[in-house]
Amino acid sequence: MRRNQNDLHAVRGFMTIGTLYSYLYCMLASNVMLSMPILGGALYLAGQTAFLFGALRRPSQEGIISKSMRRMGTALLIALLILLLLLMTVYPIRLDSADFWRLAGIVLCMALRPALTRYVLERALMARKKTMDILLRIMGVQLLFLPFLLVMLLLSPLTRGAVWALMGGYLVSGILESFPLDRMRDRLRAFTEEDKQEIQALRSVHAYRMFQDVMLVVAAAVQITQVMSYTYIAVSADALILCMGIALLCTYAASAMADAVLRRGLKRDPDPNTLLMFGLVLWLYGLVLFIRSLDTPGSVNGYLSLALCTAGATACVRVLVWMEEDMRRVAAFAIGHAPSGAMDMAQQVRISFSSLLGQMVALVGLTLLSIFTATDFPNDWDTAFRSFSPLLTLPALLLVGVAILFALRFPLTRQHLEKLRRYMALQDEGRENAPLHDQLEAVVVKKSLKRYGIKALLFVLRPLYYHKILGKENVKLDEDTPCVFVCNHGEIYGPVVSTLYVPYSFRPWVAYEMTDVNAIAQRTMNGTFQNAKGVWRKCLNVLMVKIGAPFLAWIMKSVDCIPVYHDNPRKLMQTFRATTAAMEAGDNILLFPENADTSADHRYVHEGVSEFFTGFTMIGQLYNNKTGKCLLFVPLYADKHKRTITFGVPTRYNPDAPANEEKERLCAYLRGEMLKIAGLK
Repeated sequence: MRRNQNDLHAVRGFMTIGTLYSYLYCMLASNVMLSMPILGGALYLAGQTAFLFGALRRPSQEGIISKSMRRMGTALLIALLILLLLLMTVYPIRLDSADFWRLAGIVLCMALRPALTRYVLERALMARKKTMDILLRIMGVQLLFLPFLLVMLLLSPLTRGAVWALMGGYLVSGILESFPLDRMRDRLRAFTEEDKQEIQALRSVHAYRMFQDVMLVVAAAVQITQVMSYTYIAVSADALILCMGIALLCTYAASAMADAVLRRGLKRDPDPNTLLMFGLVLWLYGLVLFIRSLDTPGSVNGYLSLALCTAGATACVRVLVWMEEDMRRVAAFAIGHAPSGAMDMAQQVRISFSSLLGQMVALVGLTLLSIFTATDFPNDWDTAFRSFSPLLTLPALLLVGVAILFALRFPLTRQHLEKLRRYMALQDEGRENAPLHDQLEAVVVKKSLKRYGIKALLFVLRPLYYHKILGKENVKLDEDTPCVFVCNHGEIYGPVVSTLYVPYSFRPWVAYEMTDVNAIAQRTMNGTFQNAKGVWRKCLNVLMVKIGAPFLAWIMKSVDCIPVYHDNPRKLMQTFRATTAAMEAGDNILLFPENADTSADHRYVHEGVSEFFTGFTMIGQLYNNKTGKCLLFVPLYADKHKRTITFGVPTRYNPDAPANEEKERLCAYLRGEMLKIAGLK
């Protein structure tokens, strides 16, 4: 699906690479002037967070940031003021006062520059200035601080080469800092009362709120991780080019790979949340490896950890960027109309505030590191960083761990996102689909959680029941018409392997007894374990009642089964109504129509296919009456000895044939195809 890149600035907002290059510049300047790189970084972050905190406290943005986030920000700001007071007291006493204040002046220029650039850019965009005029204004801001910076450098006891190198670094960091300024377009107007009402309505949408939680935690974690990485680069100046090259390569490689997978998929459309989880786990492992690499400075593990952190964080950001368009659909579905620009504006504000909190946490660590190292490690910053880096790494570890928990709770799967796109497309065409709306409302608006337990179980069981898929070329599903998969039972074998290996989404038909804990135990003991006798039977019965039945009931609920009331005609209609509604919502159906009573021992045959119940064919008639479309019935046979699942040639329901004749035809054809696959016909 094609994405509108102009709509993705809000999520890109927390990739503040330019700002972190300025942070790196301040550390390198501090290293050249005072041989204390972390001091310059701490001072720069202090100025940066002060300006950002002031910008985000504007009255026009009141109500956009939650009270809890505001309280957290205020508490961190108070802590920072105390720590900075200590910082400003310790270093002028220990250092030559003139050197310290010259560095403070340079850092002040670097912190003022982005704040003034943002202000000038906002004014230019609001006045609809041309691109060249905007670039000239930005260049003017860059040159404004140049004379003051030059005076500070010339007054310091630096060589001429060092002065010109720092001047060049100032200009380069300014270019990098100004590059991604197009994201400011989303914040050009104040929030109106209508905007605030829309934002308040979106807060009650569960899926959107969960996405916001993941995004904000990732934004803060990105800031802390990047501060940690760039601090590592600054105190390892001999490896500066290598580290920067690794960071740049991993950023673009991870971004390109995530985009490629999201656009085309591998064998089928990917689940963005799965890719997000992969990026978070990669990121987490990189942080752990970083801590382990501190004992051996300059080792391959240090560079590898930097690569993993960068790649994992970049992959997470790209997935969130990709999901932003789906979140627009979520918002449109929930509030009944396309969201205004207020959603992007509010999202940008929240991301900026979350990024600010991440920078403030990193600044607390840097300030403490600077204060401790001023006395404990006065001349060995590399040792100081290795000793105190867990102070910087621990918050990033915690935030990435929290992001993983939030991602696990995110309710929308790939199938839900596809259905949401389909529903919004139908709405654009002026059509309604009530069953699809109700199904989406249950997971988009209301509180719901994905069941990762069943996914983990299926992942563990798949290697134990490995089967080869054959005949997949026979299955050509219509985009707007679901199908009915008809499979052999083979006692419990057919349901297990089809659930594990059928490469299409479906909702299975399940006997209603298998959805009730008490009924499951009785049915299993009288069916699967009917030959068990004596003490062995009693033991099995206890295990089924205490463990087996609750576990199976949980599985049935997790796979979103449709209960079949085969011995109650009135309730059986509930099954058909639920099935028709599910198919209208785009779900495929999997069922097992064999009649065990036709066998001599009243059990499902292990080889071949028993006679069919014929009632399931009513699905075709009911669905045709409801939608005017003809269902596709797909036979498949699970062969235990060959360990294969084979799809036969499908057949389509014929609404023009007499109902009884069509019922007999469907049953005969499907069973015949399954016997042919089994080699028994």
